[in-house]
Amino acid sequence: MFLQDVSSLRTKKILSKEDEEMIKDAFRKILESGKTYSMYEVEEWLGIGTSPSQDVFERIMNIAHYQKAKYEAKNRLKMMQDSCGCGGGC
Repeated sequence: MFLQDVSSLRTKKILSKEDEEMIKDAFRKILESGKTYSMYEVEEWLGIGTSPSQDVFERIMNIAHYQKAKYEAKNRLKMMQDSCGCGGGC
């Protein structure tokens, strides 16, 4: 998971608007790159080393969940791969 960009946020007591935008961008980039993350992975990442305050923890989790839900809502109808070429989805 490439959350190195937001690693410094784990030590903050509150998040600024800029911090929140950086977090949104990080999760959006993960999803747009074709990768995914589970909320468990985000919780685990937040628990490594210095844990953030409860407010920061909850805000990061909310942002991660929202970005994932928003991405999945936009991409609900994904095409199945037709690996054999018959058009039937084998």
